[in-house]
Amino acid sequence: MLVLYDRWGRGAELDVAARLISGDTYRLGELKKTLASPRRQAVANVDDPKIVRAEAIVSLYLAELKSGSSEEALPAAERAVRASLMQNPHDSFLWLSLYLLRNASGGFATEDAALLHESYSTGPREGWIAISRNRRALAILPLLDDGNQQQAISEFAALVKARLFEVAQASMVGAAWVHRERLLAALERVDLPTREMFARALWDRGIAVQVPGVSVPDQPWRRN
Repeated sequence: MLVLYDRWGRGAELDVAARLISGDTYRLGELKKTLASPRRQAVANVDDPKIVRAEAIVSLYLAELKSGSSEEALPAAERAVRASLMQNPHDSFLWLSLYLLRNASGGFATEDAALLHESYSTGPREGWIAISRNRRALAILPLLDDGNQQQAISEFAALVKARLFEVAQASMVGAAWVHRERLLAALERVDLPTREMFARALWDRGIAVQVPGVSVPDQPWRRN
């Protein structure tokens, strides 16, 4: 765990945001100090899209750390994300984050599907975003327009092609299970060895499905 010292500045904020996205962790108290720092207040009104985005990212992770313990964390994060998107509406990650915030704060609403549309429109082939986005999109597949439906299905195939089998499986076996035939059909564009590996990964977990071009064993749940 990293300790974030009170050294607020533009470079420091950008560094913190980049580290959070890459998977580094900070203590809740240190992130709170960051957003409350007097030096940060001195630059709070600077109209710099990079700084505003960094603040949104810090707010997102602060809300995640405070999940269930603060009624203000989610609205604060949503305000920060919306402020960043007003300056840069081409940020696929923040559109997805806004969708997740809306779900976390008020539950799913049909109109929020438009936020996923924006995420796909601004970043249709962002692998690191797809890891989180795909299962959310597939869960509401019928509510997406035809173009976004195809993007979500192609994204699933791309996850399999990248051999992110656990991620792809999580996308398919949840709310998207009813669409499994469409998802599996999209794998015809994936090379056969990868399809075989994915099928084996599913069979080893007791999920007997027909992956295109791969034969299903008689008792997949007993295979080693």
